[in-house]
Amino acid sequence: MPKVSIIIPCFNEERRLKKEPFLQFLHSGADVVLLFVNDGSTDNTLLLLEEIKKTSPANTVILSYAENKGKAHAVFKGMEHALYHNDSAYIGYLDADLSTSLDDFLQLAVIAEQKQADYVFGSRIKMLNHIITRSGLRHFCGRVLTTIIDTRYQLAIYDTQCGAKLFTPAIIKIITPTPFKTRWLFDVEIFLRIRETRKPLKGLEIPLPQWTDPGNSKISLLSIPSVCGELLQLIKHYKRPK
Repeated sequence: MPKVSIIIPCFNEERRLKKEPFLQFLHSGADVVLLFVNDGSTDNTLLLLEEIKKTSPANTVILSYAENKGKAHAVFKGMEHALYHNDSAYIGYLDADLSTSLDDFLQLAVIAEQKQADYVFGSRIKMLNHIITRSGLRHFCGRVLTTIIDTRYQLAIYDTQCGAKLFTPAIIKIITPTPFKTRWLFDVEIFLRIRETRKPLKGLEIPLPQWTDPGNSKISLLSIPSVCGELLQLIKHYKRPK
């Protein structure tokens, strides 16, 4: 089992973040580092993270920022820290609500090692014997966004926005020369930055066996104007493939 650093961005997660799954995971003996990034939370998120760290200080890191700058900034800072401090075979990120479980995320690392992949990411595809639970509206909006992005950039990726991705340190160096240009669509930026290298890199999109939306998502219909603005930022900063 390769050593894995798991970045978990957190902003006001007091109601969504459950300590028990993290504590059980830390006590399982897996060779992991949980890297929580407190992104300017104003509730008791930091207190929860400190309680988790007390149980396994050697395998838990907390980065805390006073100002909320968005998930993209949190993931970026987590990647930078893991790259230079954690000596991991793979570095990835996961949503604090564990819509993808920690065990399923580790399985992505196992697949990456077995297939000698440079990066692997989960995909929320409804198929036989897979349990994917999310609202119809969220699914519809996600498919529309993916279709728009694929029409322009031809990434051939079914689910760019699933929050379960991991990369070798070499890929993290490709991803993080400069901060992301967008707050909501940084996942797409990651794929575009990887492709811009024009190197023969191996990526795998793996259907997740289970993904459950616990509700209270920070993305809603009110986010649509922001997402549209970020699409324009993508177009501005990343060229269409020739």
